[in-house]
Amino acid sequence: MDTIRLNLSTGSLIVMIKQKTVLLTLPGLDGTGMVFEPLLKHLPESINPIVVRYPGNTPMSFQEHIDFARDRVPDDEPFVLLAESFSGPIGLQLLAEPPENLVGVIFVATFERYPKPFLLDMARLLPQGLLQKLFATSPLCRLFCLGSADREAVAIFQKALASVKLPVLSKRLKILAELPPPPETPFSGPCLYLQSSHDRLVPERAATRLQHHLPQMQLEQISGPHIILLAQPEAGARVIGNFIEGISAQSCVN
Repeated sequence: MDTIRLNLSTGSLIVMIKQKTVLLTLPGLDGTGMVFEPLLKHLPESINPIVVRYPGNTPMSFQEHIDFARDRVPDDEPFVLLAESFSGPIGLQLLAEPPENLVGVIFVATFERYPKPFLLDMARLLPQGLLQKLFATSPLCRLFCLGSADREAVAIFQKALASVKLPVLSKRLKILAELPPPPETPFSGPCLYLQSSHDRLVPERAATRLQHHLPQMQLEQISGPHIILLAQPEAGARVIGNFIEGISAQSCVN
């Protein structure tokens, strides 16, 4: 939406064209970005979303995921980085040398290091085909990931998971088990942690640990399960929209 201001000294009207803010979204463990689809429908028109989709048929190292995400950073447009779950550590690595056009960061149900290693160990010990089938069933999917979300959300998650090759999922679980220490970051801009109130995979203390690296980080909690932006897309879009609107308003003042 354009802003119209009155110049009191001349009596003329000034029309300021408001540039859209790019929202670069990094996906969770499946890497497909499909779980963002309902969210995108509810985002304000002032936000231009770009969904990063990691390859689903080629296993990549942690560094290759970082490079893949960095290659998709806009050249010069102001952008907000959103890193969900698996991609939180990738987002942190990008903040080690933050792009000049990065104006804000949103972490969603994520961590610096995975805070429940016993769950990760169990997931890695199970045959990956069995693990994929288990999470493709509604009861386990709901228990750990989607809670009481509607059937459409469950179907989207199951489709996303089924589209990824087993060696790719196995490699990403290995990455989580072997994450390096998070880097120091000079980024001091606006930062938000979007927390799920009933997250069975990422405990609340994960946000506190991230705040050690980003003390300016604010916390917003939405009632729901781990994959909160799929389970509660309207609430998620509202929080994200308000955060980005605040950044835009501040830039206008400055």
